[in-house]
Amino acid sequence: MTSGLVNRTALVLYGTETGTSQDLAEELGQILERFRFQSYVLSLDCVSPNILSCFTLTVFVVSTTGQGDFPSNAKAFWTSLLKKKLDCGYLKGIKYALVGLGDSSYPKFNFAARKLDKRLLQLGATEIGEPCEADEQGDDSTERAFVSWCQAFKTSLSQEFPLPAGETPLSDDISLPSKRILESSFVDSHHKNADKFKGVSNTNFPSAEPDIDQRLIPGSVPAVLESNVRMTPEMHWQDVRYLTLSLESSMPYLPGDALAILPKNFYQDVDALIELMGWSGLADSPIRIKHDMSTVGPSLGHPDLAIAAQPMTLRSLLANFLDITAIPRRSFFAKIAKYTSNEMHQGRLLEFSDPQYIDEYYDYATRPRRSILEILQEFDSVKIPWEEAINIFPVMRPRQFSIASGGSLKRNADGTSRFELLVAIVKYRTVIKKIRQGVCTRYLAALPAGSRLNIILRSEGRLHSRPQEFTGSHILIGAGTGIAPLRAVLFEKDFVHRKLGATESSTLIFGCRSENADYFFKDEWKAKSLQQKDPLRLLTAFSRDQKGKIYVQDRIREEAETLFAELYDNKATVVLCGSSGSMPKAVREALLEVLAEGFASLGISASERRSSAETYLADMEKSGRFRQETW
Repeated sequence: MTSGLVNRTALVLYGTETGTSQDLAEELGQILERFRFQSYVLSLDCVSPNILSCFTLTVFVVSTTGQGDFPSNAKAFWTSLLKKKLDCGYLKGIKYALVGLGDSSYPKFNFAARKLDKRLLQLGATEIGEPCEADEQGDDSTERAFVSWCQAFKTSLSQEFPLPAGETPLSDDISLPSKRILESSFVDSHHKNADKFKGVSNTNFPSAEPDIDQRLIPGSVPAVLESNVRMTPEMHWQDVRYLTLSLESSMPYLPGDALAILPKNFYQDVDALIELMGWSGLADSPIRIKHDMSTVGPSLGHPDLAIAAQPMTLRSLLANFLDITAIPRRSFFAKIAKYTSNEMHQGRLLEFSDPQYIDEYYDYATRPRRSILEILQEFDSVKIPWEEAINIFPVMRPRQFSIASGGSLKRNADGTSRFELLVAIVKYRTVIKKIRQGVCTRYLAALPAGSRLNIILRSEGRLHSRPQEFTGSHILIGAGTGIAPLRAVLFEKDFVHRKLGATESSTLIFGCRSENADYFFKDEWKAKSLQQKDPLRLLTAFSRDQKGKIYVQDRIREEAETLFAELYDNKATVVLCGSSGSMPKAVREALLEVLAEGFASLGISASERRSSAETYLADMEKSGRFRQETW
């Protein structure tokens, strides 16, 4: 590196729940390396704001989760930025760029990134270029927005940080050095730690025997799968499972909390990849991750990788920690293109990674949901060095599932914690007529009772933090497996009622395809609707049981007068759960119509009813009386 480039450093910080922001951050790190920056890619909580002054540029990549919240690995950083003692010049001289990821079906779209942007400017930092606001709705919208923004970002880099005379950005055909690789850590049978590698050489999952998850996952606790029962008829197109898990200890939780579960790959997929790559001869030998220590910046530490701290083989790494069946991002194609000598294959792979051919990437990978393994099988001339596997395949991410148990259902007879989940098994046929399965739900569906797995309790979506808040009126709106957190609310309300006395009314508006197929927990709802004290008001919408389709938003409009009284007079809290997309928007519109109609009865003029309804609903969101949890 020439003298003019020595102090050219960039910090890329991400906040993520699903891993998408980290993927984009790593791609930005590569872009910055090509512009001759020494780049460091880390989660936000790995640093404190006072470290930003050590870098020429900081790039933030932040997702919004829950009700406009920061991801769990960004909250500490955000909290540190909110300290009152920080004056308006605290970040003076800091230059930054910002990428926000959000979901437009939520009212607070990209709220975390917007809050961060505003606060950074308040503290005196200078933003280069416009922020990127990507929408996760749809298969291609995030990628398309990011690609477009990256072009502008590169222009900003050239203008704000011109290279010294004689220096140019590195072209895409020049390979960047790996910042971490795999290496052999051979341990013979006489070594004192040899026993650590017993059982990691192969994975026998799935099998009829209970599975035991021995992975060391930060923040996790071991749980036993007590039951795994199909809730839908065998002839129904969708397999939905009711899972119960128990701990050996007590772990308090509340409605809205979720369990994060790290899946495993199936052994046949792992074996297929190992054979395809020619790794069979070394797949069961001990390995470790070696980091390039020059990539560790001042006081930054190492990246947060759960896999680095435990014994492993290449086979166990692929089975337990790397997502070999993920739908790849564009950058994957550029990475593997350098590992083939087939010019036709290499040219095609580079086209898929090229922004100008983004539609071809969508048509080949995203829309038909082609997996990494399938792509490598089609481009069979690609032979990845085993040492680079950690850089080629994305890290497996825990998947979150809303907890369906509340109140008395949260405890076993011996006082230990119990969790109930309602999980839709993801399995569908793509446009190219191939069966696709979700990596985590496929894993869960195959687990027999008695299996041990590690779980992480996540409370970012918690609906209420105090028991008293469950005594008020609630309007619970859900479709499909969105009933899970609503069930937790209703059982929690029953429990609070027994402890604190009377609670106010609850209305459940539930939608599904058919009463006889996916009307989950229907006996419980009927029993609650018939109870003498605080009976549940139950409204159902079965979309396929009659000629005309009926949805939850239709039931909302039909019950406009009653629901307005709950919303306006009783100050009811609305909780909306289910799939993202059109449903949340349709429900929101129906609620606005209910409010506008109700305001008409109060004498508000026709010209002001809609704006009054929008203001009222916005106030509900701000005060926490409107909560949305969709996926």
